Amino acid sequence: MKISTDKFNTDIFGLKMGNIDGVNTDESEKEVKEIIYSARSEGYQHLNVKIPTAYKGAVNSFLRNGFDLVDTQIMYSMNTQILQRERSGSDTILYRNYSENDKEAIVNIAKAAYCLDQYHSDPSLRGELCDQYYAKWAGNCCDGLADKVMVVSLSDHSVAGYLTLNYKGETATVGLAAVDERFRGQGCFTVLIEKTLRMLQAEGVFTLYYGTQLSNLPVLKVMGRFGGKVIDSNHVMHLLLQRMGLPDETGQSWR
Repeated sequence: MKISTDKFNTDIFGLKMGNIDGVNTDESEKEVKEIIYSARSEGYQHLNVKIPTAYKGAVNSFLRNGFDLVDTQIMYSMNTQILQRERSGSDTILYRNYSENDKEAIVNIAKAAYCLDQYHSDPSLRGELCDQYYAKWAGNCCDGLADKVMVVSLSDHSVAGYLTLNYKGETATVGLAAVDERFRGQGCFTVLIEKTLRMLQAEGVFTLYYGTQLSNLPVLKVMGRFGGKVIDSNHVMHLLLQRMGLPDETGQSWR
């Protein structure tokens, strides 16, 4: 295992935040204690780790060493080539490319839309900073971080939702997607996904990847509607190091 600094998160939350990578199937408690010791020695204040859900031994080792389970994420794969006839069209919902005038609305949607994610589920992180995390990410996507930003707008030109895409060969991955709370339940998210799949089909992109939370039932239903298949799942775990004492090198007496 190794730790890398997450600069974006560090800047947003005002804590030195690190990501643990390279977790093996059955990490021992001793190895987890050693990585915590290393993190404290390097000045980290908060740790994040994603562990495949099949790695139950590793999950339990992290839990027993103070990590909190804050999210379970699943990744869907959708085949753009097997779409049936148009199903979600609406004269009142327009799907189009992002324009510069949309940025403020997209940032505001992102700031308010997320609540099931790993950051809002972490009681050690301030809610307003979690909101800012997504607002900043969405703004960066509008400024070029994403290869493409698509929006759905209503007949009065109000932006109802958005979706960001990054391309890699014959695949594309959704980075962020959200619908304004005022317009939920009107089919906006379904339009976003269907129109995106059709656009990718026309572009010769064969696969769309979409990651979400296991608890996000409305999104799960839409994934099923368009033939989404689960290809990956991870437990996300956080640890606030400020609440712990520094262990010795053997991992003893570290709480």
